[in-house]
Amino acid sequence: MNAGSFFINDEQDWQDVEPGIQRKIVAHTPDLMAVCVKFDLGAVGTPHQHEIHDQIGYVVQGAFEVELDGEKRRLGPGDAFVAPHHTLHGAVALESESVVIDLFSPRRDDMLTP
Repeated sequence: MNAGSFFINDEQDWQDVEPGIQRKIVAHTPDLMAVCVKFDLGAVGTPHQHEIHDQIGYVVQGAFEVELDGEKRRLGPGDAFVAPHHTLHGAVALESESVVIDLFSPRRDDMLTP
């Protein structure tokens, strides 16, 4: 993403994250980051936790089974989850082209390096 103030979706390429998962960094400041993440059917966001990053995931389309601190829930468009730092979380896409907007605070600098 350019360092500008606008994100134009059609001008940004998808980045491969892991098998069946791609992302586009929407915008960021030192304190906040928004990332659009697209999952193929059955793609797995492996359960993990963050040392310093709080995360909110907002489902835009499709469906996910989200595991958060041992509890599993099905989330669809308009649903969200909150994973404060040190909280184990992961997801499995239940439909093709499922999309979530992930918000991180502070920014995930590891995502900015190729």
